[in-house]
Formats: sequence, structure tokens, C-alpha cells
Amino acid sequence: MALLEWTDKMSVGIDTIDADHKKLLSLVNELHSVVRKKESPDTVGRVLRDLLAYADYHFEAEEQLLRLIRYPDLDRHKDIHGKLKDQVAALEERYRDDPKKGSVKMFDFLSDWLMRHILGEDMKYKALLLEKLGKNAQK
Repeated sequence: MALLEWTDKMSVGIDTIDADHKKLLSLVNELHSVVRKKESPDTVGRVLRDLLAYADYHFEAEEQLLRLIRYPDLDRHKDIHGKLKDQVAALEERYRDDPKKGSVKMFDFLSDWLMRHILGEDMKYKALLLEKLGKNAQK
């Protein structure tokens, strides 16, 4: 069973964004799994790199979509994404210095951040997104 489970209350109502969020949850769960199984630092590092690469892709796509709908808090949302990247870079460095301690802290931080971000920050743009794009984007 996955540690982080997708629920309908996490949906922003746009299939592509919801699919990205599901993929991010899956990658955080994979990170938890390899850490729990005490996989090699190389394996944990690979999963972490996959997660960070997908997060970068998602942040860019989400920001472009928010620009398209003229989301008034776009700059703030981008700042939040930027701060996450900085925090993860620090955690990644800590992981390289001490893989055992760093991997647990990284997982705890990423799982907490992802859930709070989707349920908090991303829900703030949901109404405008659905108003501007509506059902046309749900395919």
C-alpha cells in the first residue's frame, strides 16, 4: 500500500495537472520505499533525481497554465516553487553527506510539502482554472 494516497479532494479538475500530481505522489512513495528498504545510495539518488526532474517539468507546465489564465498570484506561486527547489538542493547535499540521515529527512520534507502544496496552494487556483478552461481541458 502506498504511503501517500490520491484522493478526489486533491483534484484541481484538470486531468493533465491531476495526472502530474499523481505522478509526483507516486515518485515520493517510491522514494519512501527505497529508503525504507535501505536500498543503495545510488538507487535512492536515482529516485530523487527522477522526482526532482518531474517536479521541474510539472512546475514549468503549471506556471505556463497559470500564466495563460492570468492567475493573479502567479509570482507568489512561482516563488513557492523556487523555494522548494532551494530547500531540496540543501536536502540533497545533506543526503550526499550522510545518506542514512538525509534520506529520511528528505522523504519527510517532500511528502509533507507535496500534500500541503496540492491541498493548499494549488486549490487556490482551481476555481479560476475551471472558469477559464472548464471541461474543455478535462480530456
